Amino acid sequence: MSTDIVDSTGQPPEVPGPFGAPVPTGEAGVTLRADTLNLFDSTVVAVSSVAPAYTLAATMAVLFATVGIGYAGPAVIWISFVPVLFIAIAYFQLNRKDPDCGASYSWLSKLVSPYLGWFNGWVQVATSVIFCISAPLIAGAYTLQFAQERHWISASTANDLGYQAIVAGLWLMLITFICIWGIRWTTNFQWVLLIIEYVAVIGFSIWGIIKVAVKHPAGSQGFHFAWLNPFSISSFAALSAGLVLGVFFYWGWDTATNLNEESKNATKTPGHAGIIAMFLLLLVFAINIIAAQMLLPEKAWSVHSGTILLYFAQQAAGSWAGYVMLIAVLSSTVATTQTTLLPAARITLSMARDKVFPSVFATIQGKLKTPAVGTLILGFIALFGILLASQVASIDTLLNNLILSIGVLIAFYYGATGVTCAWAYRKVAFQSTRFFFTGVLLPFVGGVVLLLVMADVIKTGGWSGSYADIIALLMGIPLVILARLTTKGDFFKVKPIAYTEIGD
Repeated sequence: MSTDIVDSTGQPPEVPGPFGAPVPTGEAGVTLRADTLNLFDSTVVAVSSVAPAYTLAATMAVLFATVGIGYAGPAVIWISFVPVLFIAIAYFQLNRKDPDCGASYSWLSKLVSPYLGWFNGWVQVATSVIFCISAPLIAGAYTLQFAQERHWISASTANDLGYQAIVAGLWLMLITFICIWGIRWTTNFQWVLLIIEYVAVIGFSIWGIIKVAVKHPAGSQGFHFAWLNPFSISSFAALSAGLVLGVFFYWGWDTATNLNEESKNATKTPGHAGIIAMFLLLLVFAINIIAAQMLLPEKAWSVHSGTILLYFAQQAAGSWAGYVMLIAVLSSTVATTQTTLLPAARITLSMARDKVFPSVFATIQGKLKTPAVGTLILGFIALFGILLASQVASIDTLLNNLILSIGVLIAFYYGATGVTCAWAYRKVAFQSTRFFFTGVLLPFVGGVVLLLVMADVIKTGGWSGSYADIIALLMGIPLVILARLTTKGDFFKVKPIAYTEIGD
């Protein structure tokens, strides 16, 4: 792999990273278990991180209501796919030059500004922690709902926020244990969960489409190409909000990149896995939303908004299908919580290696080769958040607000990474026509679109609708100043570098 990289003074950096890529001085020394994940493993992790069953259960009804004319949902899915795919390409281009488990945090620090990089790392960790609060709560609710369906507990017990928080905490502790125990255990567990949710979601979607075509149930309708038309969305504000939800739909494929130091062929496998995952996810989301819109009458989307995916499965195949989809959503929720905790622990590991985060996060457990202490700390923070969230009167409102907030924060760090990729390769942008598009233009366009969408949603929502995002972003400013004042190493003094070759 080429390492022909210079900083703004024209001199090469002094310290090589673990794969030959130049990094700030404080980063060398701590290693994870290398050469463990192949392309299949990485793709499984990338797709599991997005967790289609969980995402559809938590967001599909919200998307239907957000875009105004609800049947424009498929249009939002493919429109949001485009800029996020461009970001996946940016991740591939940046990772093949510098595979660091900090990924976006590390790249922004070295290529643009260490201050912006640290801020970006904070946003990613904050996003992950918020999600690790909301997702286990859904897992707890679905677990108790399944127990109620089996007549093991009463309806009052199943709907009790306290019991839901207890079960959510138990799920989070199990997930944290598996993450600590090792990347191989984590990936094997993901295979099982992925099979369950994909068989359920794709199977019932195809079943629903066939049922509409053959039996024409009351309230059903045939497929309309107008559903794919973005101009059917009621307003630009609805489009922006829909795009933020769409970004949330696809969020998670970049987990494969955060596991690059544990992957075989670390410069290429994670990036390829992310791009492959994006196309698989487009297929799954599109077919399910189209099938649901064909089978379910419009009023069902509001009446059954909280359980729309379960209701769809029951309407497609019968009451027994509801049990299967319950298990699929539960397994999907557990999977995505696990694969959100994984990258968060590795981002904080990378920041701690650079001596800009508490050193305890850089601790690697000897035989397991995992950031055990950092994973445990993040798990406890999320557990504390679950306890606080259980005191909220309307948990459904809280979860919907958290999902929209997460989408805005994702748009920020995805967008920043896309623009960074274009900036990093500015000196070699015209060495190849193909690379100009894949390494510069497409990442830049994807990044700018997501940043504009983020800004528009915050502006439209104001303080009342965007307070979680505003707080998370504003908190990063004093924290990065504190990191600068307390850092004794050279991290904040290293000048940005620029790539002078395209790479492998």
